[in-house]
Amino acid sequence: MEGEEVIAFKWLAKGAVAPFTGFRWPVNGSWVSAPPGATDGLGVHACRIAHLAFWVGEELWRVELQGPIVERETQLEGSSGRLLDRIAAWDPEAFRQACVERIAGFHAETPSAELSDYLALAKTVDAPIASFVAAVAAVAARGARSAFEEERARQSGWLARALQLREE
Repeated sequence: MEGEEVIAFKWLAKGAVAPFTGFRWPVNGSWVSAPPGATDGLGVHACRIAHLAFWVGEELWRVELQGPIVERETQLEGSSGRLLDRIAAWDPEAFRQACVERIAGFHAETPSAELSDYLALAKTVDAPIASFVAAVAAVAARGARSAFEEERARQSGWLARALQLREE
């Protein structure tokens, strides 16, 4: 994807702060670039709708990436990027509750102490942890490792519908 521009999404901590690096993103549309000579994996990261559930955070932003752009399993990486606008409709509590309800459904279908524990845990944690717990609970309920990715895809679909997101 050399020289391309892609509109994608980026999860950040409160105040437009990158959760892993602590980098404070400019919210005025200014471009940021990967360090010169950055090696593979050290570019500007964002995600497609299908990747949203893997990176849930406090704030969701629409972001523009410039290439070369590398598509990875659960994220995109460009040489530069900029925040376009914050997705104001993001409601972490609604998403957490949807994850709790999903685990409750697994437990109703396949009652077990393990699923009961996952349900109790999901009721006490934040949205990012609840979404991970729901994906782990899916594996426990279905007995297949593939249930993890299937649940993450379902969660990303929920986010896209609830937030009325679309790929550009």
